[in-house]
Amino acid sequence: MPPSFTSVNKQIRKVAVLGAGTMGSRIAAHIANAGLPVILLDIVPPGTDTGAEKAAKNKFVLAAMDGLKKSKPAAFYTQESARLITIGNFEDDLGMIADCDWVIEVVAENLEIKHALLGKVAQHRRADSILTTNTSGLPIAKIAEGLPAEVKPYFFGTHFFNPPRYMRLLEIIPTRESDTGAVATIAHFCDQRLGKTIVRSHDTPNFIANRIGTFSLGNAIRLMQEQGLTIEEVDTLTGAALGWPKTGTFRLGDMVGIDVLAHVAKNFSAQAAAIGDERAEVALAPFIGRMIEQKWLGDKVGQGFYKKMGKDAEGRDLRHVLDWQTLDYNPS
Repeated sequence: MPPSFTSVNKQIRKVAVLGAGTMGSRIAAHIANAGLPVILLDIVPPGTDTGAEKAAKNKFVLAAMDGLKKSKPAAFYTQESARLITIGNFEDDLGMIADCDWVIEVVAENLEIKHALLGKVAQHRRADSILTTNTSGLPIAKIAEGLPAEVKPYFFGTHFFNPPRYMRLLEIIPTRESDTGAVATIAHFCDQRLGKTIVRSHDTPNFIANRIGTFSLGNAIRLMQEQGLTIEEVDTLTGAALGWPKTGTFRLGDMVGIDVLAHVAKNFSAQAAAIGDERAEVALAPFIGRMIEQKWLGDKVGQGFYKKMGKDAEGRDLRHVLDWQTLDYNPS
């Protein structure tokens, strides 16, 4: 069993983030905002020669860092915070996690991919370091299955929301084997240093927020189709007018990522019979499946429910909006 953790005898001084996609890179940026050194690693691009230069192997993580510096809303408090992030790749640099107090896995929502990476992490992590996953809804116990027994007490879920600098909620999802002190250490750190509001969740499909949010999205789409509304009209009705974020339903979906939304919805569908309390609205509409086939995944690729069209004369973002019936984009 691990030692008894407390916020006093276990300090988080250095963090590793494994996965430099939209979510992972922004988590790394926000931890750097708190003044901590961060290791940010990602895969080597497929097809890269083993003897390639470091820049080629680090192509994805370098692109992520460039994106962080340009992101809107800003990921960093100040651009100087970027100096606290050290980059690398999974093939050459996993040894860099050895002196990290907290290691956060933020790779693709695929159990096989997560198991493969976490197996390597177990070989390099320090014996008392805390290891968490940022999955949007995969069962934490399933992710933990491949971990060595001595690692499991240090492992649990930490589900950040995008963009993590601005979204205060953090869901913490322990397994039955998670050490309560290790969980308390991360909860204390995220509360005091990252400004998070902590919610403890059971290891149920999609946890709390995504379970509610995905149902809300599915229901909004159903009503939109039944009543012949447009995407813009739904965003107007479900934004500031309700006291919700001004992004509304679909603009928020673009920020989160339409592929992520679809993954969470599939989690619902797969678990519906076992849960026994879900409704038909959790299934996303067919037009979203066609968007995913076209790789219209939201902000990360420049188009989703809305399409970026540059800036106007005053420097404001211009967007066209999707007609969900024809899949054409029209001026908003």
